[in-house]
Amino acid sequence: MKLRGRSGRAITFKKDVTPQIAQLLGFIITDGSLTSTEPRVSLGQNDEGLLLKYWRIINEEYNSNLNFNFDGKETKILSSPLRYILHKYYKIPLGKKVRIVETPPQILTSDNNDILRHFVAGLFDGDGYLQYYYLKNKPILDHAHFCISTSSHQLIIQAVKLLEKLGIQCPISKRNDGRLTLQTAGFLNTLKFYEQIISLIFHKERKEISNKIILGEDFAGKFNVPLNPDLKNLFKEIRNRKLDKELLDIEIRYKYVRSLRSVESWTYPSKHGKVRSVYVYAACKLLDKNPKDYIPAHQLNFIENVLT
Repeated sequence: MKLRGRSGRAITFKKDVTPQIAQLLGFIITDGSLTSTEPRVSLGQNDEGLLLKYWRIINEEYNSNLNFNFDGKETKILSSPLRYILHKYYKIPLGKKVRIVETPPQILTSDNNDILRHFVAGLFDGDGYLQYYYLKNKPILDHAHFCISTSSHQLIIQAVKLLEKLGIQCPISKRNDGRLTLQTAGFLNTLKFYEQIISLIFHKERKEISNKIILGEDFAGKFNVPLNPDLKNLFKEIRNRKLDKELLDIEIRYKYVRSLRSVESWTYPSKHGKVRSVYVYAACKLLDKNPKDYIPAHQLNFIENVLT
């Protein structure tokens, strides 16, 4: 169905939500607006390259030829049909009403993981960031969380449910300014978010810092596996063959093990004991054993990619 506005520029409306449209919706909801007095869609941010990519999605997905006007702070796309579709079909409110925006019903009810991933990527392009900390006076990565923060409480609650469908757990916290923030729970969920979402985002700076931190050796050293009988036997063999010093001198020098007694402790009975996966991986290499027998596949694939 073709829709034509006052400017004479037509767009082709299609009911099906594609992954690209889903990402556009996520970005408009967090960093865009539909003007209430003019037939215009505004996309915020001062990153012209990012805005150009979303403008191209509009023209490609709706078979249109809308102009791109960037003033250094935002781009304004003049199109009453586009504003009509976003408002009437996807239920995005008119005006800068960031506190009441919600996830479009077409996204909320979707079971298509590709659509969900792209929608979250759009949210992250608009209001996302990577929060990470190193211990004071020590070069040890202590926390790393992907976060999305916005004034719309309902949008954050809905985004958490969408991420749960993708197998990513995210608790919610409230900031002093009243905004709600979702953040990935722990290093494993941060890795899942990175693997499923970050490759899709257009924000160059956020993608670069994500790659730097998540693909770094410090992050790879944060994963662990339970200290079960098989692992205890693995490290007993390390000690019996006098390879414990060599284990501490592995190529990737993590900062968590300070002495040979650390290796020795991994052979002791322990109800809640854990060993960092990088040391299990190193022990397997020293003993010519298969790491797949000791490390979960999801962790192992990531660790192997970083260490090699």
